[in-house]
Amino acid sequence: MNISNFIELINAQVLNYGATSSVYDFGIDLNKIKQASVFFAKNQEQANYAVKLGVYVIVSEEKLKLEDKEVFYLQVDNLEEAIFRLFRFFCEEKSYEFLYCNNIELKFAKAFNFKILNSNILLDFDLLKNSKEKTFFCSSDENFILKLKSNFHTLKSCEYEILGYKSLFQTSVLCKNLYFKELKFAFFYVDIFTSFIDFIEEQKLPFSFNDKKLELFKAYFLNSKNEICVFGGSSRVILLVENEEDFDFIVQKLQNTKDFKIALRNSLFCDFSYSHLKELKKFTDFKYCLIKENQEDFVSYFFPKKIENSLFD
Repeated sequence: MNISNFIELINAQVLNYGATSSVYDFGIDLNKIKQASVFFAKNQEQANYAVKLGVYVIVSEEKLKLEDKEVFYLQVDNLEEAIFRLFRFFCEEKSYEFLYCNNIELKFAKAFNFKILNSNILLDFDLLKNSKEKTFFCSSDENFILKLKSNFHTLKSCEYEILGYKSLFQTSVLCKNLYFKELKFAFFYVDIFTSFIDFIEEQKLPFSFNDKKLELFKAYFLNSKNEICVFGGSSRVILLVENEEDFDFIVQKLQNTKDFKIALRNSLFCDFSYSHLKELKKFTDFKYCLIKENQEDFVSYFFPKKIENSLFD
């Protein structure tokens, strides 16, 4: 990129005019920076080190001391905003597309192999810079997307038919004349799955789906002692999530299901309130029980305890 165009693009003030007219790369990580590139520096120390690595342009919010008169030193009001300006240009030049997803849809986007953004320009820097033309990116932050492009796509509902009984552990579905057999997710996620199928077909994108990448709820079968047992070893199941959004989503989908109960710590808005896992362990009046707990804590408490033999046994 021509440096004069770059200066105008990021709305920078020139502190020092360097000796070159073009740059060929951009970076924020000193471990990945290349020669003849632009480096966005947070401080004088980073800038000095980048100059030694051979960068042609330093961009910073600070008014830096000039260590090399052959290097362009540029000052901007806000470093992140300058990076956004650069990538807004990149997104147009490389014909990037963006799909807004809520956090649960985002889990399916990952399984469909879409590029998932952190919605933080510093964390997403390399992904945005290095992706191919016409890449689709997914984000759960509308404002972040709109800083990169003036428009974005959303998912819409699609007709489908669930084949067989409605299961919490696998789903077979017919959609767009395509048969998807024994997908490893609960029936109430089918709306999201089929909306992606419709979107992929509409955009003529390559199809790929890996349900092993899904991170939805964890299911734990419990025996008569309320200890975790093998899959199918009991008729009672704990459904565990670790955040409020997943919890509320499943409650909405299963609230009218027979023998479905909710357990929460210190709450009046549930079927069983508890303050400690030992109280939850006494609760048996359910077929399916949804809880919001740290997975590691739950497993360590509900996993069968091994009895160690003493020296005299």
